[in-house]
Amino acid sequence: MTARESFPRLLQAEWTKLRSVSRWVITLLGATALTIGLSYLAATGNKWDPRSQAEFTTGPLGEPVTDTFYYVHQQVTGATTLTVRVASLTPEPNRRSVRMGPDRMTRIEDPSPFAQPAAGIMIKDGTRRGSSYASVMLTADQGVRMQWDFDSDRKGSASAGTRWLRLVRSGTTITGYESADGVAWQKIATATPKNLPPTAEAGFYVSSPNDVYTTRGGGSSSAGERPTRAQAAFDNVQLGSAGTWHGETLGQQQPSEKSETPDEGRHIEANGTFTVTGSGKVGPKQPDDDMVEAALIGVIAGLMALIAVGVLFATSEYRRGMIRSTFAATPRRGRILAAKAIVLSVTSFLVGLVGTVGSFLLAIPVLRNQGFVAPAFPRPSLMDGPVLRTLLLTAGFMAGVAVVGLAIGMLLRHSAAAITITILLVIAPLIVGLILPGTSPKWLMYTTPAGGMATQRAKPPTITLAEPWALIGPWAGIGVVAAWAALTLGLAWWQLRKRDA
Repeated sequence: MTARESFPRLLQAEWTKLRSVSRWVITLLGATALTIGLSYLAATGNKWDPRSQAEFTTGPLGEPVTDTFYYVHQQVTGATTLTVRVASLTPEPNRRSVRMGPDRMTRIEDPSPFAQPAAGIMIKDGTRRGSSYASVMLTADQGVRMQWDFDSDRKGSASAGTRWLRLVRSGTTITGYESADGVAWQKIATATPKNLPPTAEAGFYVSSPNDVYTTRGGGSSSAGERPTRAQAAFDNVQLGSAGTWHGETLGQQQPSEKSETPDEGRHIEANGTFTVTGSGKVGPKQPDDDMVEAALIGVIAGLMALIAVGVLFATSEYRRGMIRSTFAATPRRGRILAAKAIVLSVTSFLVGLVGTVGSFLLAIPVLRNQGFVAPAFPRPSLMDGPVLRTLLLTAGFMAGVAVVGLAIGMLLRHSAAAITITILLVIAPLIVGLILPGTSPKWLMYTTPAGGMATQRAKPPTITLAEPWALIGPWAGIGVVAAWAALTLGLAWWQLRKRDA
């Protein structure tokens, strides 16, 4: 019998061992039940304050957005060409930390192209917050960009100095251009905003997003915002109509509890040059709280059950002395370890997947009844890309930790010690991470299996939440767990070769 033929039989033998022990099968089913049951119970006690919904504006795509800036504009109808030269852009210097009330807070760096001080031109459906638009802008740190409908972004040149900008509307499409000299033009992109009527507003604007500051640690987190301003000079303004330019701050919002009062924007015109000062942001505004993550909180309970099965799958044969027969039948011990790891990981992945999908389907309707509704929380679908990624990676996380338990069981050959150590590798960093301040818990997440908890988030990493795993991304989290599984399996294989059964 060849190796190719024998390994499938070895897999079959290990699968038979796993499914033949009734208490292991019951524990696997219990892992699914615990995951779904705890997720459902937690959802019933998780509330979102409905009053905070007033802070959110819905964009043309139905997502929560922010739409605040100073706009110098006039009405245009039909085909339109708007050209300006941005002669200068001067953002306000950043402050690394500020004191808000009793707290000393640290500024959060936001690399998003929507979170840059900018001076640009725009064609917009009126002056309502959240209405369709297309814009070309010069940003403070990311060069020239073209953006539309709070969602789409295209990169232009990396220029940081004077830049000519142009928008050309033809029917339902708007094309953005840039130029260094106003003669040779380079196309950036063509946009088709969702709801742009024949008569719209065209003009130039300045925005400067609020700086967000946060403090976290001791099991809690707090965030606040500080308005910023930017100033820009526009000249060589060219528009086919002869209307009058009007300047106003669009979308002005009231400051929140830990926010300073924003300054009103303004503009001054002298000899064809407009000096414009403005604040605010045009872009997405997703809350950091994650509805999908909230629906999967029971994963930690199901994970404990899978750890127990993983460890016992390794140690039970040693306790009963059956391992000698296994090694006699298959002297290549590494193959036995590989077969056990494959059978356990596939089984645990399927158990975890059933648990996460079941939790999602049951908990999401409960969370919606508890206030997690649009515009802050659009209804997630099982087929949404981020949701599907979250469910698959979370199941992978559960399988990976089960394999770590298997490997530690092989190393220690003692069930209670191996189960305790594996659980501590997940739980202890989470507890310590809740206590440590600032971003310091990030390194615990990058170096322990607890980082796999990040797979439960469908949204990007953030420092504004108390959960330490929210500091890293889901792919980093699953990568950490995979590294731990590979490391512990490697050590188990090395010890199997050296030590007698």
